[in-house]
Amino acid sequence: MIFQILEVVLPIFIIISVGFVYSRAVKPDLSGINRMIVDIALPVLIFTSLSDKDFDPMSAATFAMASVLLIIASGVLVFPFARFSGANWRSLLPCVMFGNVGPVGIPLIVLAFGPEGLPIAVVLLVLSNILHFTLGAGVMSGRTHWRIVFTNPLVWATVAGIAVSQLGLTFPKWVDTPLTMIGNILVPTMLLSLGARLSTSEISDLGVGVRGTALTTLARLFACYIILLVIPLEGIERGALILFACLPSAVFNYMLADKYNAEPNKVASMVVAGHFGSLIVLPLGLWLALM
Repeated sequence: MIFQILEVVLPIFIIISVGFVYSRAVKPDLSGINRMIVDIALPVLIFTSLSDKDFDPMSAATFAMASVLLIIASGVLVFPFARFSGANWRSLLPCVMFGNVGPVGIPLIVLAFGPEGLPIAVVLLVLSNILHFTLGAGVMSGRTHWRIVFTNPLVWATVAGIAVSQLGLTFPKWVDTPLTMIGNILVPTMLLSLGARLSTSEISDLGVGVRGTALTTLARLFACYIILLVIPLEGIERGALILFACLPSAVFNYMLADKYNAEPNKVASMVVAGHFGSLIVLPLGLWLALM
């Protein structure tokens, strides 16, 4: 079991470390690459995963419901704590609710469960992304942002992929091959980019970062435990939900906090501390997921 866990987590941390060291040494401008990841590679990966003839949206519906419940339940659990402790719940809740599904979650699930885990990881990514842009942004800013959903390329890639799958359409090889190649660059590029981003981030308040990471992990794992009692998922879906609960807080939380002035320094501390804390949390999550 130990070697199986190392085979999953070490490649992820090695690639992140390469991005971290390279960014420290060279200080590259990754804005263009990051934009291409979001606008091209990510929608293509979603489309190719969901348009596969083996993808069954009905079988994924239960898992999707459990994922949404996990996001909401973790926020509900932490809200009373935030109110009674005097913490700013608008900045705390999104950090607890939304993990880093893209750069960490997708490679983690795929390495743990193989190609069969990719559609499940994509479902997680799409749902988390939609809720992050709406519910997460709404919590931090005090207003909802539903218009963003309809201009999000990930949403349209999801709709198109499911439509192609249900209609039984297939593409000629000269179309399918470049789509597959574009999708394949996503995971390593996101990990390198994450390492580069972490290299320029700072923990301004270590105590807030550590406490926030501990609170996030406990709340999400407890919520996951309760949900699995109510919705008895099995196999890859059960393991993927557990790994989803163990993800560090999403980097996008800092971007939202900075945009809406919701204690961005504290949020940045939680995000950075969460990713370093994942050196401990992710192996634990993998052990639970692979049991």
